[in-house]
Amino acid sequence: MSGRRSVYKFADHTDRAAPFMQIQPKPPSPLARGEAIVGARRAWPKPGPGLMAVLFLMDSVARALIAPVIPLEALRLFGSEQRAGLMVSAAGIMGVIATFAIPTLVARWRARRVYLAAIALLAVAPVAMAADGLFGFSVGWFMRSIAAASLLTMLNLYIAAFIPKKQLATSEPLRTFLSATAWVAGPWIGVRLYTLDPRLVFAISGGCALLLFGFFLWLGLDAPTGMASRNPLRNLRRYFSQPRLTLAWIINFGRETWWVMMFNYGPWYLEDAGFPKTAAGDLQSSCTAMLFLTLGLGWAARRIGLRRFIAGGFLLMAAMLVAAALAGRQPHLAWILLLGSALGAVAIDSVAGVTFLRAVRPFERPQMSTVFSIYRDAASVVPPLFFSVLLGFFPLPAVFVATGIFAIGCGLLALRLPKGL
Repeated sequence: MSGRRSVYKFADHTDRAAPFMQIQPKPPSPLARGEAIVGARRAWPKPGPGLMAVLFLMDSVARALIAPVIPLEALRLFGSEQRAGLMVSAAGIMGVIATFAIPTLVARWRARRVYLAAIALLAVAPVAMAADGLFGFSVGWFMRSIAAASLLTMLNLYIAAFIPKKQLATSEPLRTFLSATAWVAGPWIGVRLYTLDPRLVFAISGGCALLLFGFFLWLGLDAPTGMASRNPLRNLRRYFSQPRLTLAWIINFGRETWWVMMFNYGPWYLEDAGFPKTAAGDLQSSCTAMLFLTLGLGWAARRIGLRRFIAGGFLLMAAMLVAAALAGRQPHLAWILLLGSALGAVAIDSVAGVTFLRAVRPFERPQMSTVFSIYRDAASVVPPLFFSVLLGFFPLPAVFVATGIFAIGCGLLALRLPKGL
């Protein structure tokens, strides 16, 4: 046996006495294979910041690859920004329903099964969207929205279950950094795959989701059912009866509105302006790349003061958006100005969550957190509905003006934050 020691005791005697009588090792039994899998699982780091960040990274890659493709395909299939915008709202409503349904589903089927079901939806959604038809694309879009909302909710549930509060300061920056990496590279790569073959990028996105499904299935990780978030509807009144929490919600809703607007109406503007399709992915990647500035922006916020820093971020966002709308026949200038508005949005992103964390009472944090997180779902529903009405009377740059005006309002409200924040 080439000098290798066998696991069997008699192998050495056979090697020395009668090489021709060597006994071939038997294949491992199912029990042994099971023990090997368990051993591999134990060798993997225990659930902590690293593992949660990896799960979020894999989820983000699957979604980021087709992020610039969805608005381009929606415009092609629906024929106008107004009708495509209504679909953005419809998909957002699906995400809201999923968010509200998660607590019930987890209580009934346990967290692991719900997580796997959400990943399965994320894998099937690109297949439906690649069917090259309005119905298939719409169904796939709905499935993707449900999967995205569910996975975010479930990941937060797992973080609450496995990561101590003392480690959250390590967990969140790591998760944000890896996610930013996916959202910088994903749109840039995805839109180029789309120009080669539209079905190719959908297939790769689905494949990434399948890898996540297999990895999570292999982990065998479950969270306590009791950790499921409470239904946020039960705490709405209590949340919005507190002015500081209401202000935190509006500020975060305002910055999320910018992201929803930019990731949908930005590509449509570039398409109308005659840019190549790759410009949509380039704009999304360039805006997201500014997230790597968050550490420096956080330092600046501490020096300036959060109140003035957040207000300044909104005003910068507004000025850039209105200027982009007025750029007229200079679309390249408008492209630069839209990118400039991203700096204001990312500046707010770097510190906006603090407005909630400083305002919420410690004993109410679990209940109020579920209500606070609704700002993401609301931003994917309400602004696109308003924009669809607006586009019935004005051209697409009016969306930039409307978002800028709303940003000015949010900036003025930010000045009402406590001075010592």
